[in-house]
Amino acid sequence: MTEQLKFSRIAMAAARALSSEPNADVELYLPTSQADGPVLYRKAGVGLTKPDFKTLESSGVQYVYVRSKDLRRCEALLEARLGDLLKSRDTNTAEKTRIVHQVGTAVARDLIEDPTAPSGVGRAATVVDNVIGFVLENPLVARNMLQMAAHERSTASHMFLVSALAIILGSEVFGEDYNMLNSLGLAGMMHDLGKLGIDPRILNKATALTAEEALLIQQHPVESVRLLGNDAHASPAVRQMIVQHHEWVNGGGYPIGLFGEDLHPGSRVLSIVDAFHAMIGRRPYRTPMTPPDAVRVLNTQSGRQFDPKVLGAWSDLFERSWSADSKQPQLALDQGSEDAGSRHEHRPVPERSTTRKRRSRRFDCAGDVRVKCFYAGSLNVNTTAEEFVAPIRDVSRSGICMFSPDPMYRGEVIHVQIEQGDMRVWVRGVVVWCRQHDLNIYRVGVQFVQRISDEEAHEHLQVVAAHPLDASETESVPKTNMQDRKRESRPRRLDELNPDDALLKLTAVSAVRPMLPQGEQTAISLLSSPDRRVRLKAVEVLTAAGSEAAWEALLSLRRDSDPEVRERAAEASRSFKPSTAIV
Repeated sequence: MTEQLKFSRIAMAAARALSSEPNADVELYLPTSQADGPVLYRKAGVGLTKPDFKTLESSGVQYVYVRSKDLRRCEALLEARLGDLLKSRDTNTAEKTRIVHQVGTAVARDLIEDPTAPSGVGRAATVVDNVIGFVLENPLVARNMLQMAAHERSTASHMFLVSALAIILGSEVFGEDYNMLNSLGLAGMMHDLGKLGIDPRILNKATALTAEEALLIQQHPVESVRLLGNDAHASPAVRQMIVQHHEWVNGGGYPIGLFGEDLHPGSRVLSIVDAFHAMIGRRPYRTPMTPPDAVRVLNTQSGRQFDPKVLGAWSDLFERSWSADSKQPQLALDQGSEDAGSRHEHRPVPERSTTRKRRSRRFDCAGDVRVKCFYAGSLNVNTTAEEFVAPIRDVSRSGICMFSPDPMYRGEVIHVQIEQGDMRVWVRGVVVWCRQHDLNIYRVGVQFVQRISDEEAHEHLQVVAAHPLDASETESVPKTNMQDRKRESRPRRLDELNPDDALLKLTAVSAVRPMLPQGEQTAISLLSSPDRRVRLKAVEVLTAAGSEAAWEALLSLRRDSDPEVRERAAEASRSFKPSTAIV
């Protein structure tokens, strides 16, 4: 019995482009609905000039098949000629779009297989450079790329298409700013590399995620940047866009919860096109949306999840470029359109853990207490100097909470000089959490790892992957004594908190990301406060929580005695109706 052959799809336009390449003289197969797979159309050795491409395309065939062992050779030839092919006057825009998609997807696939390969990011940079020229010179690219995005949803295809769509939207927002478009394209190609190490059973889980699973997924933007190492193609702007592509303009995103002007302008573009392409793909927990429906859902998140101006530019671009009759026919045996175990899905609101880990007792630092620090292992996504002096909020045997003018990310390494008796010693620490504290100020949790020598204190180290959930992860929770912790496991009684204390409590609850169930329950119970200010603050906190329980609680305020409370609650509850585009 002969071994079953394996086939890979190649665009008809790409096959035509290879027709003059002797090294691309391979067996060619046509798609079929038969169970045996594609049927042989042309044997190797007779030349690719023989196929009647025009007749095949007039029959609706847009893709043909080659044996999988021949695919990489064909793709390498296309990649080498990509610049000339995109400038050719003999090929129309639709065909060029299929060719650049074939090459871009191949480069993304190789990045997935080995994200640390020396040539990987450089190849991606070359593809991005060609796409920028293609987009700026041809106004029809947006229409054709949107058609492609509607049908191509494999992991590698997602990475390339997010890159291309980011360049297209970026050209609408930033014009012909090459540096910005280049950064957007590279960030799009590499934004989800950090998901490669996550178990597909977690990524494709149809039920709610546990707290540990959610935190693991929420770490992937940082892991994507970490995998880039010191690659010169990945500028600080590229790294910022990658690490921020799940941040929301209202501060509700991850991994830190940045908001407003703290978000890089490019990340606001990247987050929209990434969400769009994710929503039109199939997920274990929902069916795919049509592109127009996806745009409508995006628009419900204007000012909450997405920048209104950038989202408006995307909506205008989509309206100009998309038409209901522009759908491409689906071909038989089109296995390339969506792969099993897709790594780029976007999760619904995760299930939050009801347990908290024990942590070392922490001591508040009275007055102005500062420590000398050395930024030994950075992801190169901010402007913090290598040496700096940081105010500290509290300290424990296992770590410190300090303040920084720039965000820091899980896994980055900080060397801290502390006093031990009458000596000053250096300790190596790892950033385990970061939260925005105030305008341009961040609280950073650093977990001590080991004592180091004075010589080691100024060594540069490579950032390593951070454990998804460690003992310091819940550190941003305000400190309470044991009696307070016991109370927080049940709804707080109104007679336990006066209005000022209630407002402080709600402020503390809102500072914790992800919001703990105890905090959410506290906010729900405080909706019944007789103080109007407390109820308004509770509405704000529950709006950020975004859970079904919060929504139901807000609905209970439709008969509140205060008109402003009623209006705020009604507006917030309406915002929960549509599903969020991305979490």
